[in-house]
Amino acid sequence: MSKWLPYLIFSLAVAIYLLSSVMEEKHEPGRPHETTVTFWAFSYPAQTMLELKPLLERENPGLKVEVQTVAWEHLQQKTLWAIAANSNVPDVIVGSSEWLGGLVHAGALEPLDGDILDDAFFERYFPTALEIYKYPDVRGTGEGNNQRKRQYGIPLDLDLMLAFYRADVLEPLLEKRGMGGFPQTWEQLLELGRAVNDEFQTSQPHVKLLVLDPEDPVPMSMAFLPASGAQILDPKSFKPVFQSPEGCAAFSFFYRLLATNCAVRWERGTMEDPFVLFKTTRALVCISGPWYRKVLERRAPELAGKWRIAKFPRRQPHFPSSGLGGACLAVPYNAPHKTEAKHLIRFLASDTFALQYFRRVGSPPPQKTAWNDPIFDQPVPYFGGQRIYETIRVAIETARPTQLLPNTQITRDHLRRALKSIADGAPIQETLEHAAQEVELLLAQ
Repeated sequence: MSKWLPYLIFSLAVAIYLLSSVMEEKHEPGRPHETTVTFWAFSYPAQTMLELKPLLERENPGLKVEVQTVAWEHLQQKTLWAIAANSNVPDVIVGSSEWLGGLVHAGALEPLDGDILDDAFFERYFPTALEIYKYPDVRGTGEGNNQRKRQYGIPLDLDLMLAFYRADVLEPLLEKRGMGGFPQTWEQLLELGRAVNDEFQTSQPHVKLLVLDPEDPVPMSMAFLPASGAQILDPKSFKPVFQSPEGCAAFSFFYRLLATNCAVRWERGTMEDPFVLFKTTRALVCISGPWYRKVLERRAPELAGKWRIAKFPRRQPHFPSSGLGGACLAVPYNAPHKTEAKHLIRFLASDTFALQYFRRVGSPPPQKTAWNDPIFDQPVPYFGGQRIYETIRVAIETARPTQLLPNTQITRDHLRRALKSIADGAPIQETLEHAAQEVELLLAQ
């Protein structure tokens, strides 16, 4: 044993020296400390972030990103629980224009204008896109401060309502009737619906102009109401206004499309996949967002070249054709790494990320700068060579930003029930007045 003792002592000394050198190097003054920023997102932005994460970490030494994929239907609830419990709080989340308002109203999100992100950052965006996520300063103090609007979300993608239509069937009929193109107003859409009924009255199965789902409030809130000049709440989000004459006109038009057999009434719980209606030419128009392009190409490749898109028709020509919503980036008020979160947001807001995400999902980017890419000028073969993004860009720039609602029950429950009742033949004004009273009680709580 004594023979090997000097060697053991020497080996131990070397090990201690090397360990101390590593520890000193790790805490060497001036060396960037490693910080892990947590990003919660649903599948598509999470996948894109994982793909581009090495680029972000190379550009920001010492910054690591942990991506947690959360199912879209659980993202709101999981975020709310984490923030309320102040436990496992993410640094950046992906939110929706549909439910982000509840978090903002509760004071759960950090304003992102002012010291967080500068004016040059925001200048790259479509103004209409930024307006979606502005809300009165919920933590403002002093007279007039609560009237100031702050930026609580940074747009990640854009969603709006467009008319996807079977051009191979409708364009010959439009020409035959001298209508000069896809309808731009509600009366023109009703006229086209009647023309379809007349043209195919002996067809079996029956052909209808479009598909409407009375259980889905999204087309009502993002297409019919804005195109009628109506809103859900007043500008201060204090009281409902969807029962106004403009709002009644929107619900009335929805009902008229069903009552005059211009639309197939699709019941999601009992009817077949609506794609069967399009593939069998039983329905010719679908109201959906730009992302639907990818869905059509994937699920109905045999209909390539037969589709076109147009702006959703308006009650009057000067009204917007759609509301504007989508997904956004937000920071919880108690996020542990707000400074580092800013670096992550800047990367997620880059044209590089926006274009990669667009190629994956099909939702158009909210940054004007990203639209300099040639892909937005190219004809799309599936749509018969139509340059569809020319139409989409005009729709974005003229759309009305959706309101951040302080409670998602307004649309998910009250508007949904009202829409279903009206589709069943209930009196429109009376039904909407009753729904408005329920929403007033909800807002008062």
